Amino acid sequence: MKKTHIAAVILNYNTEKDLKICAEQIAKQEGVNLTLILVDNASRSESFESIKKWIRDWRSDAICGTEEEIHAWTNEYPDRLSHSGNVFLMKSEKNLGYSAGNNLGIRLANKLQADAVLIANPDMRIENPSYLAALSLHLFADDSNYIAASRIIGFDGKDQNPLRDATFWEEFLWPLTAIRQRLKGNHYVQKITSSDPVYVPKVSGCCLLLRMSFLKATDYLDENVFLFCEEPILSAKVRKAGGAILYTPEITAVHAHIASQKGNSGNRMQLFIHSRLYYLQKYSGYSLWQIKALKVSYALLAWMHRNLASLRSRRNVT
Repeated sequence: MKKTHIAAVILNYNTEKDLKICAEQIAKQEGVNLTLILVDNASRSESFESIKKWIRDWRSDAICGTEEEIHAWTNEYPDRLSHSGNVFLMKSEKNLGYSAGNNLGIRLANKLQADAVLIANPDMRIENPSYLAALSLHLFADDSNYIAASRIIGFDGKDQNPLRDATFWEEFLWPLTAIRQRLKGNHYVQKITSSDPVYVPKVSGCCLLLRMSFLKATDYLDENVFLFCEEPILSAKVRKAGGAILYTPEITAVHAHIASQKGNSGNRMQLFIHSRLYYLQKYSGYSLWQIKALKVSYALLAWMHRNLASLRSRRNVT
């Protein structure tokens, strides 16, 4: 029986230590025809040089270069496109963000005739060698399954999958509940008690398996957001295309995420609000008055965040 061709896309930005661990773990996957595509999203020069040295030592046959150089290689060696075990390192000249950066790898995966794409953050830990074989079996069990995702556990032992959407009123009242939410953690994670696969509204973007035919039919990931809100956008695209998202709790991966390493909180808040408003206007299905109300709410949230940041800064000075 022909093995499913899975292309694993890992998008890196200055996380070379995590990337090396994640890539070497995924390369040990069994039971699938595996291609590994590493996309560097314009990391610091010393970070990328470290990756190049590591990949030369680890996989001397890896194909490395810019997007244009790698696609030129695929045109020159078409007979090698579907070889199991191929490793690619693609260098982006600028930081494209989550969606556009991953799309570099996804488009290459399509050219390599992959059946599905695993999107995995560099800080994912996948130690089970049958992880992809099991997940792909669930993905292709039904034609309506467009995305399959496993259970994801953080270093704190808490589940990060699956997710539910916020209601309109929850979102409208976010400025008033932001502090409470920070104290209690992410209460948008759904509690699943069964060990059987179940259909869910949304899953985390840190690790998920997507059917290539769905990605092609919906023009890949939406590149109008740089960071944040990729999950609700993807969920809306699945629903619009008539598909479903399958959560498989019996398969597990670990997310070695450290929140303190995420950079400037003010910049991240601006990116989040920009992405969220884009999602609301294009994908949410809300009425005009609801979108206007949420714009006011997010303006208040931005104001609160700026003032809290200013207050903390003054306290640090004194």
